[in-house]
Amino acid sequence: MKKIIITTIAIVSFAVVTSVWAGNKEKGDKCVGNHECVYGLTCSSGACVKKKAFSFGGSGKSGKGCQVDADCIGSGKCVTGTFGKKVCSGN
Repeated sequence: MKKIIITTIAIVSFAVVTSVWAGNKEKGDKCVGNHECVYGLTCSSGACVKKKAFSFGGSGKSGKGCQVDADCIGSGKCVTGTFGKKVCSGN
């Protein structure tokens, strides 16, 4: 019985750690590394942005510096990353 309980606790713990490690931040969320962003996004200048490989039909400006949303026409909206630096969020 102890082995079943220990195994169950280990499996649940592994599932929780894996889901946190796999990334749960959406486009525009602040990040430190790529591992924090959900699939298809990358951490650029402190914000999760769409990977260029997934920007089909876009202008390829994902992660480009910006000041306002108008700077990101065709590549999402202007979001704030780390240290207040703003980047385009992607398509």
